[in-house]
Amino acid sequence: MPMISFLVDGPQLEPVSLMEAKAWLRVDGAEEDSLIQALIVSARLMVEAQIGRVLLAQNWRLIGDAWPPGESIPVKIGKVISVAGGRVFPAEGAPELMSSDDFAIERGVEHDTIVPQRRPVPGRRRSGIEIDLRLGFGEMGTDVPEPLRLAIRHLLTHGFEQRGDMTEPARGLPPMVTQLLQPYRSVRL
Repeated sequence: MPMISFLVDGPQLEPVSLMEAKAWLRVDGAEEDSLIQALIVSARLMVEAQIGRVLLAQNWRLIGDAWPPGESIPVKIGKVISVAGGRVFPAEGAPELMSSDDFAIERGVEHDTIVPQRRPVPGRRRSGIEIDLRLGFGEMGTDVPEPLRLAIRHLLTHGFEQRGDMTEPARGLPPMVTQLLQPYRSVRL
């Protein structure tokens, strides 16, 4: 059974800064800052949803009833920056703590995996295992591949120019954005 992932803490930065966005949009002054910042966040979320991966460093938790079969646990929602540790819950009492040293990270083409170096048996029937991870391309906006940052800027431009004035229903992402995201889309069967 796959483990379920939960966002614990979102990114502290965005892949495109307010200053970069304003330069891209050719906007001077601070009157539009709130709108532009909201559009940056919205564009990042749209890109993450389309490619099925998080962009910037974020803290996530994997929760499972039992250890998945096989040696490794696939992490399909982002590149693994680090494993902070985890907890395995007995039927009663305090959880058994696992440190970052109890996990190895294996890099993959489609997605990374983590390999527990030991597998204590959970005593709880539900949510007996928790693993804390830091996921993303990196800590800084410039760690995100430039085609993804460019896609965010194009979505930002689209949102800034439209501002809710569309008379027709949206027909998906702009073609340029779709093309920029294509190499980064996660293949799911």
